[in-house]
Amino acid sequence: MSGRLAEQVAVVTGASSGIGAAIARGLAGEGAAVVGLARRFPASPGLSLAPGQVIEVGLDVTDEAAVAERLGGLPRIDVLVNAAGVGSFARLVDSSVADLRAMLEVHVVGAFLCCREALGRMAGQGSGHIVNITSTAVHSTFTECAGYTAAKCGQLGLSRVLREECRDLGVRVTTLAPGAVDTPIWDDRPGFDRAKMLAPDQLAGLVVEVVARPELAVEDLLVVPPAGNL
Repeated sequence: MSGRLAEQVAVVTGASSGIGAAIARGLAGEGAAVVGLARRFPASPGLSLAPGQVIEVGLDVTDEAAVAERLGGLPRIDVLVNAAGVGSFARLVDSSVADLRAMLEVHVVGAFLCCREALGRMAGQGSGHIVNITSTAVHSTFTECAGYTAAKCGQLGLSRVLREECRDLGVRVTTLAPGAVDTPIWDDRPGFDRAKMLAPDQLAGLVVEVVARPELAVEDLLVVPPAGNL
């Protein structure tokens, strides 16, 4: 199959819905063989990669051994997109430590584990691209968002250190901080006009464009709807 990402293997976490699913489709549309990872996907005993297709594989990104086994079993990794995410929203006084820990585990620990495993492969290849999906919450302040903001800021800090460590390895690191995107994370949060939000496919198109331009190092992107923060 032809395409700008033909012969490349891409891994996308959080690929069962929303931003992750859209990015997986977008990368496959450019010819990449895409491994879509998500907790809700069934476990797969073996992988059969195919250019231009997304295979769905179950994985909990917070499980260190499972991440090492799943990513270590791939023939190569050219692109990693960390789009897995969870969110709980309440004023800090009403928030639970369990919710905070769950968000830190997915956004920080999960990204850490996947980046570490992928980077070990990319460094040997002398090429690769890691994209971490953060949030506009790392740049703006929102009420009822303390735990989520803390987790996303941790992910941003991790990404920036990783970027500097990758400069001599031929590996690019991009952080993409989207504003409101119409995904299931809003299903339990009424009162927002979802028609004004970004569509997942719009964000995916931007990710694909950044990944498919190896002559550019696009490092920090902030993308919001034309209406701004909702």
